[in-house]
Amino acid sequence: MDIVNIIIYILLGIISLAGLVLTVINLPGIWVIYGATLVAGIMDKFENITPLILVVLFILCLASTFADNIAAALGAKKFGGTGWGMAGAVIGGIVGIFIGGVWGIFLGPLIGAVLFEMIFAKKDMATSLKAGWGTFIGILISMILKLGLSVGIIIFTITKIF
Repeated sequence: MDIVNIIIYILLGIISLAGLVLTVINLPGIWVIYGATLVAGIMDKFENITPLILVVLFILCLASTFADNIAAALGAKKFGGTGWGMAGAVIGGIVGIFIGGVWGIFLGPLIGAVLFEMIFAKKDMATSLKAGWGTFIGILISMILKLGLSVGIIIFTITKIF
């Protein structure tokens, strides 16, 4: 392996780590990791990371993206939330990233869901808090699962390449 390839692989590793950070803050970091894996496969001339592996990883990434939304919705639904609570969780999550940093990532969806349930769905405080908690739990579970899949893809890629 020449020095250029080593540098590119190091850059792909850094990009993958950035993807992990994006996943933790509930952004599509898994797709950044998939992109790095795709480039690694191309560099490897698809000898170790075959097109079939890339298709399977793509399907897993796609499924995790859908599961992310489904888990949050199920969490809200399970705890009595409405569509307003889900919308509030999404908006609260976005605002939370910019205002609250790491804490905002976790508290933003909870606060957003509670406020939207109270303001738009006309729910009382106790019901709104319950729905907000469910949304928070759903988002947290999906984030943990997506982070696990992201780490798995990185480890898998490293073991296939080296």
